Amino acid sequence: MKDRIFYRDQRGVVVTQRYVRTRHKDQALAPITSVRIGRDAFYLALACGAGLALFAWAFGDLLFFAEQVGLAGFAVVVLAAGYSLATLEMGTHLHEKRMLVGDYWSVRRIRDAVMDARRDLTDRMDEGEGHRAMHRNPDDDGPV
Repeated sequence: MKDRIFYRDQRGVVVTQRYVRTRHKDQALAPITSVRIGRDAFYLALACGAGLALFAWAFGDLLFFAEQVGLAGFAVVVLAAGYSLATLEMGTHLHEKRMLVGDYWSVRRIRDAVMDARRDLTDRMDEGEGHRAMHRNPDDDGPV
């Protein structure tokens, strides 16, 4: 049986019914209970960007106007870079492993594809269990 592909991109990331494959890691979807987008770079960039902007504002009387604008511009660049960077973390609750680092929008699409694949996997498992329960031998003792 050929796996259904939920996501594929030029960087080699493929999300199928059973796996998430990158150039460096493969992860089976069956044991996954938690998929989250990590924003650690954003929080670090927020602290650095705010620190640079506050430094330019606090010591503005000692800096030339071009230096103030340069510091503020660099702070904006750091904030934009931090905002656009995200990580995909997968695993069990509170034991996620970093699977992928990329821009926020691509990571979001990959996360959505993983959730669709997980939903499809769960639906297939439920159909299989329902199929077995419908064809259960009525002479068997035990729960239905």
